[in-house]
Amino acid sequence: MGKFINNKFVQITVFSAGVILFTALPAICSPAVPLKQTAMKFILAMGGVALSSLIIFTGLSVYNKFFADKKDKDEDDSLTTPDSINDAIVFFIRKNKLK
Repeated sequence: MGKFINNKFVQITVFSAGVILFTALPAICSPAVPLKQTAMKFILAMGGVALSSLIIFTGLSVYNKFFADKKDKDEDDSLTTPDSINDAIVFFIRKNKLK
């Protein structure tokens, strides 16, 4: 049981579930606030998140298409995954300027 509790993933999952439970429980159990109103607020908040994500994605796509200088890109700034372990090690050494 000790190894199970020490697992970081399990700890983060349990903590996240607890935060969600304790923040949502008063809204769900409270007779003063109807569940429909709580659900609408949640849907509006998630709609705002989706809209913000879409705006950021569109802005970055436009920036990359029109304003990013593609001619002078350095090979070391590439975010592609190395093909082998040796390529990864060489990339790490070059990127961190290790000798």
